[in-house]
Amino acid sequence: MEINPIKWDWELMVFLNNLSPDVLDPFWSFVTYTKHWIPFFILLIALFFYKSPAKKGGLGLLFVLACVGLTHLITDFTKSLVMRSRPNTEEALSEVIKVLYEPSHFSFFSGHASTSFAATVFIFLSLKSKYRYLGLIFIWPILFSLSRIFVGVHFPSDVIVGGVVGTILAILFYELYNFALKKLVHVGN
Repeated sequence: MEINPIKWDWELMVFLNNLSPDVLDPFWSFVTYTKHWIPFFILLIALFFYKSPAKKGGLGLLFVLACVGLTHLITDFTKSLVMRSRPNTEEALSEVIKVLYEPSHFSFFSGHASTSFAATVFIFLSLKSKYRYLGLIFIWPILFSLSRIFVGVHFPSDVIVGGVVGTILAILFYELYNFALKKLVHVGN
């Protein structure tokens, strides 16, 4: 039995998009905009400095910004290479999904998912030993990523691949960060 990945993705898109009741539309519309998360971003940045020396906090901030920046570049490059249409631009889907937001650029893969997972995984790996409930920050990329399906602008595969790419890059940057920390400690002695 052959599985058609496009059909599977489209069917899952319709199912998930319609799973959210209309009463939650304002919530998903709010969650999907990056600017609404700025206070949370400031909190995350502050975590690097709260229980760490300034140099270590600054290095952590530098690495998380580099990680998110590279993730964003890779995401945009992939979108322009793959050129996958968004669900909100597909005529066959327009009758069966809710569209609450209408970007026109390409879909694969989700920048919301890739960058939010890149930041969250890096921050979690870097600071998990200092903050007891730090795992709660994963609520952010999950809601942020799911919002893209519920507002009708990303297929589930866009979100899944974005999350995986962001996670892989975060792990790589975390390893580089640890290497840089060892060099910083060595130079400091």
